[in-house]
Amino acid sequence: MLKTFVVEDDSEQLATLKQIITNHIMINDFDMELTLATGQAQTLLDYVQSHESVEGLYFLDIEYPGQDLNGLSLATKIREADVNAKIVFVSTHSEMSFLTFERRIEPLDFIVKDLGQDTVKAKVETDIRVAYERYTKQGATSKAMFSYSKGGQLFNVPLEQVLFIETGTSRNKLVLHLLDRIVQYNGKISDETVAHPELFRVHKSFLVNPQMLVRIDKQHQLGYFENGETVDIAIRKMHDLVALIKQSDLSVTMD
Repeated sequence: MLKTFVVEDDSEQLATLKQIITNHIMINDFDMELTLATGQAQTLLDYVQSHESVEGLYFLDIEYPGQDLNGLSLATKIREADVNAKIVFVSTHSEMSFLTFERRIEPLDFIVKDLGQDTVKAKVETDIRVAYERYTKQGATSKAMFSYSKGGQLFNVPLEQVLFIETGTSRNKLVLHLLDRIVQYNGKISDETVAHPELFRVHKSFLVNPQMLVRIDKQHQLGYFENGETVDIAIRKMHDLVALIKQSDLSVTMD
């Protein structure tokens, strides 16, 4: 998930940015969230430095009067902690944009507030789309990914977040069980079996990620995941699944 952060010390402008961002994420059903919106630069820095592997889109101002950190210093420290950070400055200080190059911050954009609310909104929305596109492409090239399509949008999630897929209650509907959420989308489990050979078809209704199994109950023909969810395992599939687990040397308890 691409996390989004805002630091804006003007409460009215902060509220406006929050609304623009949350609405655009929701309308486009992006795998994103507005993780933190604050008026304090130090609050964001504390978050970034206390969380490992943060991949974020950051909307920052250049100046935060009365605070120890200004936007340039904050951006520099963010870049140190999050090497893939997508940083957007939203500021009235257009004359200071050259400093972002001197500091080698490599911002995604520099939005001038004086251009007007409609222009700022359009630029923020464009930056969200660009950042999300780069995030998904970056993830696809750096780690094994699972792809699915929903509402005309292509989504990529790390394979390590996929627990299993099951057939939905409606025709050609699938339910994707991830570590942190459940997603329903159009598709056929037979097609996903072919498209994602890393997954294993344990039942006509279930396609599992063997890497995420923690226990196999042979007697009751069940597979367990760490979050307590279970899947049925067909009798004729049990032998092959056990063989795969042993061959791959996976840490799965069997009883």
